[in-house]
This record gives sequence, C-alpha cells and structure tokens, in this order.
Amino acid sequence: MQSKGKKVKKNAIADLVNKLKTDYKINFEYQQPSNKRIYIRVPRENVRELTQIIFRDFGAKFSIATGIDVREGYEVLYHFTFDKEGFICTIRTIAPRDDPKLYSIVSIVPGATWIEREIHDILGVQFEGHPNLRRLVKAEFIDENEYPFRKDFDIKKFKEKHGLTTQINRTNGIKNPSRK
Repeated sequence: MQSKGKKVKKNAIADLVNKLKTDYKINFEYQQPSNKRIYIRVPRENVRELTQIIFRDFGAKFSIATGIDVREGYEVLYHFTFDKEGFICTIRTIAPRDDPKLYSIVSIVPGATWIEREIHDILGVQFEGHPNLRRLVKAEFIDENEYPFRKDFDIKKFKEKHGLTTQINRTNGIKNPSRK
C-alpha cells in the first residue's frame, strides 16, 4: 500500500473525480475521508467499467479486494493505489442477498483471481465470468452452500454437526504435547 510520509499530489483525488464526471459516463457516489483515500460506490453493473478506467486508463495498481456481510447484502471492495499521486482508491459495490452475483474483474486485473475465489468461498458471492471459480480456502467438510463469513452462518450448529466442540480444563489449561 502507501508508504508512510509520502506526499499526496495536490488535487489528485479532485482531479480523479472530475475526470470521472466529465470524461466517463458512470453513475457513482464517492466519499473522501482524508486527502489520502477515496471510496467510490457504483452499482454492480458498473464495477468492470470503473475497474477498467482506474486500472488500465489511470494506471492504478490493484492491491487487494475485501468482502463483508452488510445489511444490504455482500459488499465487495476493490482497493487500488495511485503510487505517484500518493492515495488509495477503493471501488465499493453490493451483491444483494437474493442474487449474490458480481461480474469478475479477472479479465481486466488478473491479480484478482485468487481473492475473488476466496470471497466466493467465505461469503458465497458468485463472480460471473471468473475463469476458475472453485474452492480455495474453505475446508472440504464445509458444505458448498455454507459460507463462514456470512452473518447467518450458525457457528454453534456447525461445530455440533462436525464434532468440533473442545473441552478446556479450566484449572490446568490445555497441555502442550511438545513440552515435557
């Protein structure tokens, strides 16, 4: 990401917003919590187009994507750095609960391959057009329709189903077998 103390190019974020408004016809909202970060929210239909602009046209570097279960559905955030200008740009979008699908950005940003697979595994977001959307991090004994980072994932029921309840001896703790 960004190194400490790096100067932000004056008006860099304002220039980005103005270019997006004047040169591109994308519906977006934005928040700028500091002079080193901007969040751009777009409808899921516009994620690929905005990614193309940010990554290819403006030359930002893809850092990572994150996913979270929020009230509206499953939010996916794509984080990009503008190293020369000294700021981070995050594209935000929502995959609704009743249709948790987004178009994959892998054809634009090949580096997003594994993180889209991980978000699929833990939240159940279907990335349409992904070249290899299969299990990546989720344990084999977790059912295909179980997503451990969703708010409705019942961890207690899951542990009981798989016999994962561990008893801890409160007086002695758990013994470390490597110690004598």
